[in-house]
Amino acid sequence: MTQMKNSGHEGEESYATPLNNANAIRAICSAVEGTLGPKGLDTMLVGASGEVIITNDGVTILEKMDVTHPAARLLIQVARSQQQQVGDGTTTATVLAGALVTEGVAQVTRGVPVAKVVRGVQEGVAIALKVLAERAREIRGLDDPPLYRIAYIAGREHADLAELIIQGARRLGAAKLRDEHFRFSDVVMSHSRAANEVWPGLLIQKKPANAQIDFPPDTANVLLFQDSFEPETIDEEALMTDAGFQKQMQLREQFRSTLEKLVSLQVGFVAAERGIDPEAEQFCTDHGILVLQRVPRAEIRRLAEYTGARPVRRSGLRKPAAELAGYLGFAGHVSYDERLECVRVAEGKGRAQVSIVVGASTSEVVGERSRIARDAASAVQAALRGGCLPGGGAAEIRARTSSSGIARRCRAWRASGSPPLRRRCGSPCRKSLSMRATIRWKRLRK
Repeated sequence: MTQMKNSGHEGEESYATPLNNANAIRAICSAVEGTLGPKGLDTMLVGASGEVIITNDGVTILEKMDVTHPAARLLIQVARSQQQQVGDGTTTATVLAGALVTEGVAQVTRGVPVAKVVRGVQEGVAIALKVLAERAREIRGLDDPPLYRIAYIAGREHADLAELIIQGARRLGAAKLRDEHFRFSDVVMSHSRAANEVWPGLLIQKKPANAQIDFPPDTANVLLFQDSFEPETIDEEALMTDAGFQKQMQLREQFRSTLEKLVSLQVGFVAAERGIDPEAEQFCTDHGILVLQRVPRAEIRRLAEYTGARPVRRSGLRKPAAELAGYLGFAGHVSYDERLECVRVAEGKGRAQVSIVVGASTSEVVGERSRIARDAASAVQAALRGGCLPGGGAAEIRARTSSSGIARRCRAWRASGSPPLRRRCGSPCRKSLSMRATIRWKRLRK
């Protein structure tokens, strides 16, 4: 009798770690499962310094949580990966992954080998993906009516945000949205003093470095620096010598002379990735050249793509004027918006760009509206790339039914991996039959 009790106690201890992991993952899922779907509830988060965030975005909630358990951190990585790859569906991915782990641990505690459980889950996921792909409906273009319904549902039924996203998508074009290296959600910005707007160009959230920032809208040749807009420098040790000091003065004098090229080339807008020399800033101000400093590299790339400019190093100013002209871009409209504290660029000669501005009355509300608009933008882009699943969750339930049918025909799988997929695939779907990036079948038929 004593030997049997000891054996049972050892068995419980052998499952202590997976049960602990399952409990940690369950705690993470419970924090976000109430926000699932467009009808999900909002969550109020209060930071250590008193800042308030109101959101139902799964990845935002998870990133604000102080999590130390390693298994829970792995689950949060699932949400982050979903956010990076798609931009929406983070709560769904979290709940599904957590449910699979929970049911998998339950199978292991019943004596099913771990390897068989893992293999069954992998095969079941492959079958579910195949079923979903077969039932997907292709979006035929930006004027396809279901595309608006996708934006409307993913945007939590905010009609104004759905209209903004569709307008922005039409300005960009389907080819741009299907580009693997382009994220539609990145063009969404928010401001508490702004009204909803689709700007046919770029909005750069930077204040000009010029002492005078009253620049009327004008056409401009664009010069971009993938460096600082300053004279070249020499080492500090060499600068301590007379020869080094003379060399530094020569470099500064050369820099002054190269500034005159900006006037001859009719440059009206300069953006630098790093700092700007005060003398260069004053020269640009005197000649009506708008200057931005410390612009993120991503924004420099967007400016280059939109205006057709080729970024140069500061040593590039030594090039002859005729050669330097080949590095310039063009924009038909460049101005500074004091209300939004950003620079507006439009009518570029490069590839099409668009900026979507989301406004609201308070900073807390505008932040959540911005997240909702980004979710809608990500859902629209994902639908254009891979289609949509009509039926408001019916396709997911069909995937669960398909896995159950295969499990009955596969004895080995029925004994291991099928129950986690079959049981847990249906659970989140029952909680929300209208998942993001899906549309209702009845509305489709209309």
